[in-house]
Amino acid sequence: MRHSRSTTCSPFRLRPIVIGIGMAMMHMATVSHNVHANEVETEHSGATTVLETVTVHGQVDKDEQGKNDVYDKDVVTVYQSKEEIERYRGTSAADLFKGMNGVYSGDARSGGLDPNIRGIQGEGRVPLTVDGTEQATSIWQTGVGVSNRNYVDPNLISNITVEKGPNATSAVSGIGGSVQVRTLEPDDIIKPGESFGIELKMDTATNSVKPDERAFGLYGKDYRDLGLTPDIYGGIHPGSIGGNLRRSGKSGKDLNFDDNAYRLAIAKKHEYFDLLAAYSYRKRGNYYSGKRGADKYESNTWMEDAAAAANGAHGLNYRPSVSYIARYYLPGDEVANTSSEQESVLLKGALRLPNDQTVNMSFMRSDHTFGETVPWRNEWLIQLQDAMDRQGVGTHGAQEQWPYSTVKQDTWNLGYAWKPEGNRLIDFKAAAWLTQSDSERHQNGENPYGVVALENSIPGSGKFDSIIRPRALQISDHRRIGFNLSNKFQLHNKLDLTVSGDWTKERLRQQDASEMWGLQNPYNAWGSRHWGPRAGRRQQWNAGFNFDWRPTGWLQINAGARYSDYWSFDDQLAAKRAARDEDWAVQKGFVSRNFTVHELISDEEMSEIRPQVLDEWQQVRDIYKERADLYGAQDPSYIETYKTFIEKYPSAQTYLDNYTGANIRNGYWYSDGGTVISVPYNGDHRGFAENNPFANGEFQNESVDGAQGKEGSAPKYYVSDSNSYSYGKQPENKWEQPKKQKDHAWVPHIGLTAFISDNARVYVRYSEAVRFPSLFESSNSAHSTGASGSNSLAGVVTQPEHAYNWEIGYAHNLTGYFDSLEYADFRINYFNNRIKDYIDRDWNMNTLQFSEKRMSGIELQARADSGKYFMNVGATYRLKQQLCDKDYASFMDPVYGRVSECVDGGFPLTYARTSLQPQLSVNLDIGARLLDRKLEIGTRAIYHSAAKNQSDFSASRISNYHSTPNYWNPILVFDAYASYRVNDNLNFDLGITNLTNEYYLDPLARVTMPAPGRTVRLAMTARF
Repeated sequence: MRHSRSTTCSPFRLRPIVIGIGMAMMHMATVSHNVHANEVETEHSGATTVLETVTVHGQVDKDEQGKNDVYDKDVVTVYQSKEEIERYRGTSAADLFKGMNGVYSGDARSGGLDPNIRGIQGEGRVPLTVDGTEQATSIWQTGVGVSNRNYVDPNLISNITVEKGPNATSAVSGIGGSVQVRTLEPDDIIKPGESFGIELKMDTATNSVKPDERAFGLYGKDYRDLGLTPDIYGGIHPGSIGGNLRRSGKSGKDLNFDDNAYRLAIAKKHEYFDLLAAYSYRKRGNYYSGKRGADKYESNTWMEDAAAAANGAHGLNYRPSVSYIARYYLPGDEVANTSSEQESVLLKGALRLPNDQTVNMSFMRSDHTFGETVPWRNEWLIQLQDAMDRQGVGTHGAQEQWPYSTVKQDTWNLGYAWKPEGNRLIDFKAAAWLTQSDSERHQNGENPYGVVALENSIPGSGKFDSIIRPRALQISDHRRIGFNLSNKFQLHNKLDLTVSGDWTKERLRQQDASEMWGLQNPYNAWGSRHWGPRAGRRQQWNAGFNFDWRPTGWLQINAGARYSDYWSFDDQLAAKRAARDEDWAVQKGFVSRNFTVHELISDEEMSEIRPQVLDEWQQVRDIYKERADLYGAQDPSYIETYKTFIEKYPSAQTYLDNYTGANIRNGYWYSDGGTVISVPYNGDHRGFAENNPFANGEFQNESVDGAQGKEGSAPKYYVSDSNSYSYGKQPENKWEQPKKQKDHAWVPHIGLTAFISDNARVYVRYSEAVRFPSLFESSNSAHSTGASGSNSLAGVVTQPEHAYNWEIGYAHNLTGYFDSLEYADFRINYFNNRIKDYIDRDWNMNTLQFSEKRMSGIELQARADSGKYFMNVGATYRLKQQLCDKDYASFMDPVYGRVSECVDGGFPLTYARTSLQPQLSVNLDIGARLLDRKLEIGTRAIYHSAAKNQSDFSASRISNYHSTPNYWNPILVFDAYASYRVNDNLNFDLGITNLTNEYYLDPLARVTMPAPGRTVRLAMTARF
C-alpha cells in the first residue's frame, strides 16, 4: 500500500491511493494487492465498489491519516492509534507515552500524566486536551515540587497526537507543544459496512498483587481501642497498623487476577446522527519490580566519583543524593502505592443538520482511585535504608502503604461545524466545554494517620483527642470552562486565511487538613500548609490568524500572528489578609546580602599565636596520657584516644600545622573580625551579579608569598558568608489586598516549505509563543522567613514566558525507490528553542523568573512497511537542555563563582532541574503479519541513555530532599505482542512488557521507585 495523501492536505501533490488493509483485517480474510490509485486496473469493478463504501472513511482512514501526518506536516508529531495503545497496554497512564519517542511523563507512577516534550513540562507549557477540553491541575508535592496532573482513562482512547513545539494553527498549543487525546468514536466500534456495533473487551494481567489495606478503615476510630501509641505530635506510623509488608513476585508468571479490565461500547451510525456509549472499568493492584540489572541501583559510583572531583576542584563539601533504590525496593518485590482502580462512562453523539452543518456532543465521567507516594519521604526512606543496611539493621524491603488518592472528573463538550459545499468562504468550527475535577490526596507531608491536639492544647504536649483522622489530607476543587472557534477562508486557489479565537476561565479551591485541625507537626506540615494549597481565578483569551500561500508549485508559505490576554487573582491571599493571618501578611523582605572579609594575620600576630598553640599541644597530650594511665585498665578507650592523638600529632609542630578553627583556611590564620560588604538584593536576583563586588571586579584579592612563615602563597583575604541578610522597612499596610494580575502579548510565526520533488521537501519554521503564569504560580501562598525580598506574596513574575523557536527539517517519501514497500518514509529535523523569563521556584520557595531556558536537538523518524513486515524507528539526540541566569548563579555562590551561568536542566531547588530528558533516546518497532493477516506479531525496544548531570556538582549547601533529580542508568527495555483474529467478531491478544524483567527507574521520575517488572497481559475483544 502507498501513501494516501490528497493534494489539498499534503504538499507532496500525490494522487489518492487505494486503502485495503482495513477491509482485509476487519471484514474479510483475503488480502488485496494495493498500489497507487492511478495503477488500479479499471476492470476490477468489484474492488472499486468495495473501496467506495463508507468503510473507507472509517477507523483505518483516520489512523492512516494520523500516521501519514507524522511525515506530511511541517510540525513534528508522533501518533498512536487505538490498536497501538491497546497492543502495549501498560501498568500506568504514563505508559501511553512509552512508545512515543521524545515524549515523557514527569511523574510516571503517580496516576496521572505530566507531559514533557523536549525537556519542557508544566501546566500551560504542554497542554493535554481530551476531545478539545483542558483539565490540568498543578499538584503540590511538598518540597520536591509541583506536578502537572492530567487524568485520562487509557481504556477509552481512540488515538493520541503529540505535537513537538508550539503550533499556532492548533486549537490548543503551548510553548513546548501539545498532547491531543481523542476518545472512542463510532468507527472504532462498528464493523466495516455496518451501522450498529457492540464491542466487549476484557483483559487480565500478571505481576500484580492486592495492596495491604488493613489500615484504611481506621479513620474515625479510637486509637486507644486499637492499642496504638501516637508520637509526641500525634502521628501514627503506617507500619504500626498494617501496610508495612514485604511480598515477592514471580517475574510475571503469577496470573492471580489482581489486574483486570473490561470495556463495553455500543455505537450507532445513521444518515443523520451518530451515537456512542461506553463503560470502562479497571482494577489493578501494586506491581512488582523487575530483577535483572538491579545491582546497578545498589550503588552509583559515577556520581560519587563526580562529586569527589567537584569537591577537589572547588573546595566543596557536597555529596549528591544517590538513589540506592534497590536496597529499599528489593528486586522482584512489591512496590507499594502503585495500585489503581478506575471507572469511566463516555457518551458521544453527532447530529448532521441541513446545509452541511454538524453538532457534536460528549460527556465523560471518571472516578479514579490510586496509590501514590510522598516524594520527599520516599527519598528519605531510601537513604535511611542505605544507612541502616550499613549498620546491619535494615528493614528488609518493608514499605509503607498509604491511603489512596481519589479523583472524580466530569467533562462536557459541545461542538459545531459548518462547511457548505461549494462555499470557499465558510469552513467554520466552534466548541464549548467544561471540566470539573475534585480530588483528595494524603500528601501534605504529615503522617496519614494521627490524632489531633485537644482544644486549647499546644501541639507536641501529648494531649490528644482520641479519634484517628486523615492528617495528611489535601482537597482540591478545580473547574474550567472555555470555548474556541475558527474559520478558514479560501481567498484564492493559492491563498487561504484562517482566523481563530479561544477563551478559558478557571477557578481553583484547595484545602489542607492542617486548616481544619491546625498544625500538629510543624516540622512536617508547615511547608504544605503555607506553600501547598492554592485558591484563585484565572482567565485568558487568544485570537490569531494564519495565511497559507502557495505562490508556486514548489513553494508554500505559512505566516500569521497571535494575540493573548490574561488576568488572575489570588483569592486565598485576599481571604487570609482579610482575616489578618500573620503568615500571609505583606513581608518586609530583605534588601541586601552581607559578607565579612577577613584579612590574613600578619607575621607579627602569628608570632604571638604560635607559642600558645604549641603549649596547647603539650597540655592536651598530658591530659590524654594522664587519663590513659589512670583509667586505661578499666576502659581501654582512654588508651586508644591517647594513641590516636599521638599518631595524628606526633609533635607540637604537626599540631600547629593541622590546627582547625573558624577562620583558618588551608593552614593560614585570618582575623576574627573584618569588613562587612553588603550586596543589594531587589527580590528576584536580577542585577545581583552586576552589584556583587566579588563578581564584577570591584573586590580584588591578592596573594601573599611566604605568609606566616610558610612556603608558597596564600590569599590576603578570606570571605565568609553565613546567610546574613539586611531587612527592609516594615510595610505601611501589611494587610494590603492583592491586585488582579494582568498582561497581554503579540507573537508572530512564519514557515517556508520547498518541495524538492513530489516525494521530498525541506522546511524551516520560526514561531514565537507566550505563556502567562498558571494559577499555582500566580497565587504563591505564604513563606516562613519573610526573606523573599518581595512585598508581594504573589512572587515577582512581571511578564509572561516568551518562547523563540527555530526548526529546520527534511522529509522524504521513499516508496519510489522500493517497489515492494507500501510505506517508506524518512524525516529528520533540528530544533533550537529559547524561552525568556522562564518561571520557576527559587531556593526559598518563591516564584520568580529566570533569564532563559535553552533547548536544542536532532530528531529522526522513519518507517517501512511491505504489508507483511513492518518497522518504525524514532530517535532524539539532545544537544542542549539548560537553564541560564547569571544573577541567580552569582547569588548561589557569590564569592567564588563556582556555579555556572547556564546549568543542565535547572538550578538546584528549581522544578526545571527534574525535567532533564536523556541525551539520547531510541525507539524501534518491528513486526510481521502472518496467516493471511489473521496473526500479527511484533516487538519493540526502547532505549534511554543514562542521566549524568555534572552541573549538579557545582553547587553547595543544597538539601538532598528538595527537588533533587533522580539518576538512572542506561535503560533498554523490550516489549512484545501477538494478536490473532479468529474471525470478524473475535480477537485474542497477548502482550508482554519488560520482556527481560529489567530493574530500572523511569526517566524524569520525581518519586524514586522502580518501574514494573515483566508483565504478561491476555485480552479478548468480541464484536457484534
